[in-house]
Order: sequence, then structure tokens, then C-alpha cells
Amino acid sequence: MAKEASKAKTEEEQKGQGRAVVLPNGARRIDFIRDQYYGKGTSRSDIKNAINEMYEKAGETDGQIPYQIVFSATKTGEQGNAATDPRKVAKEEAKVK
Repeated sequence: MAKEASKAKTEEEQKGQGRAVVLPNGARRIDFIRDQYYGKGTSRSDIKNAINEMYEKAGETDGQIPYQIVFSATKTGEQGNAATDPRKVAKEEAKVK
């Protein structure tokens, strides 16, 4: 019994850590957010609303995300250029090495 309780606790602690969150449309949440923000120029607020609508249509009421999730996925780092997709920057840096 102790092993089962320990295993359940470990699985619960790991839930959401280091795993890609997949939206009801099948896309990874981080990719959807960055494609919308960097690729299409959609505002962060509109992206948050679109994701929350997806969850509502799929019947997942606990899937609502706050604005901070979208901001975190699109904030600029040391590059300081809001128009630069961090995925492209990482690819360019990998080519240099």
C-alpha cells in the first residue's frame, strides 16, 4: 500500500512539469502561442481568448489559462526584440556552434 501511495504522489508531483501542454486542436500550446504572436501578429489578449474558447468548445472548463501564460511564452529575453521568435534565434545560435 505504501508503494501505491508513494507512486500516486510522485505522478501527481510530476504532472505538468516538463511536459508539453497540448491544446484540444492537437497543437502544442507553446507553438500555437508563438505562431500566433510572431507569425500572425495576433495580440496576447486575443491569443489567450482563442485558447480559452478552444477549451470551452472542447468542454474543458478547467483548461482556462491566464494572460501570464501567453506573456511568458512571448516575452523577450536578452535579445530585446519583440519581433524575434526565440525558436529562430535558437536555431541560428546552434548553426554558429
